Amino acid sequence: MTAQSLASFFDLDNAQVRSDGLTALGGTAALYGVKTLLTAAPLLLQRNVGEGVADALKAALDIRIVDIIATAWNTRRELRQYTDRAKHPADQIIDHALGKHDIRSKHKPRVQIVLDNSPLGPELEFEVTVALNLEAAILRIQDGRIMFARLGKIFGTGTIKCEGATLFSRPTKAVQLPLTLSFGAGLPIGSTTAAKVADAA
Repeated sequence: MTAQSLASFFDLDNAQVRSDGLTALGGTAALYGVKTLLTAAPLLLQRNVGEGVADALKAALDIRIVDIIATAWNTRRELRQYTDRAKHPADQIIDHALGKHDIRSKHKPRVQIVLDNSPLGPELEFEVTVALNLEAAILRIQDGRIMFARLGKIFGTGTIKCEGATLFSRPTKAVQLPLTLSFGAGLPIGSTTAAKVADAA
């Protein structure tokens, strides 16, 4: 199963969803200002500005949901106990069960429109908010590392805004993810770097 990204989470490949989002974006002062600067440009270029922004936003949101979940788990205070090698030697295998829990993630991608290699107007700033509700998860831990996880059902909702205007809104619905996530050589508990799932099966 292909790991779902934030772009697919918000269904940014759906023509109607994109159209509705671009209509809302067109009402913002930032994009209006850019279009004003393009009044002397060819009509085709003017029409494609919105689609270009949507494509750039989609690329910026090529962030996997499983990596967001892994990063959140990795920083849970309750897991730090397993980094104590005196209490939990390297050969000890622990299955740590997590009950129902929420994961919230915020992202602030920025898009710069460029014409003839020159910036056109200010950057467009987006605010992406995602809320995930996990029914349960079991984390396999060894040597202070999360080795893999087994997942229960997951539901998610979210919004993408620009200048306070909601461009894309995802109602609460199931998130399709693999039932087992593998972290390869293991994810060091407490690591501040973004977690990457090595393999999803």
